[in-house]
Amino acid sequence: MMADMLKAESYQVSCVYDGLQAIQQINQATPDIVLLDMMLPGCDGLQVLKEISPDFLGIIIMITAKKDEFLEVSALNLGVHDYITKPLRPHILSARLRALSRLNYNHVQTVSDKNLLKVQDLTLNVNSREFCLANESLQLSAAELEIMSYFMRHPGVVLNRDMLVSEVRNLEYDGFDRSIDMRISSLRRKLKDSQPPYKYIKT
Repeated sequence: MMADMLKAESYQVSCVYDGLQAIQQINQATPDIVLLDMMLPGCDGLQVLKEISPDFLGIIIMITAKKDEFLEVSALNLGVHDYITKPLRPHILSARLRALSRLNYNHVQTVSDKNLLKVQDLTLNVNSREFCLANESLQLSAAELEIMSYFMRHPGVVLNRDMLVSEVRNLEYDGFDRSIDMRISSLRRKLKDSQPPYKYIKT
């Protein structure tokens, strides 16, 4: 039913029915939007999220029959853009897809070279590690480049310190480490965005 509704709205739809196929399809086909069921055979939706390539820049919506706050938080922490519980209401799903598509279009330009990230007027070449603000090259430290890369791969997603420390430094946040805060402050100065309301990095 959901596939028929999406096709009727001119979406190109590809369906897979287990978690392992989902991982392969997402990483190979790089779709613009993924509707991911939490309870897939083979491996569940959370495991699929963990196995998706970090280069994937599309929209991910988790769909589940379970009203479970822990699962919802886990999915959001793994990068999903929305979390919908069944039964699905087609008009609500359609409206959410349109809203998320507008957000993604405004913030991320997916280019043929997946190592080139663009968000608003920021550009990061992952291979050359060159970072530009409105075509002006900025010198960032290695840690700052990693932080910006992670931010630019997750536009519009709420990220906490645990996630940043784990992804950027491969360390666990103990509740006292403020080095992430210091690096974000440094990034804001370099972006000329050190006073609220912030344009690029909002906290």
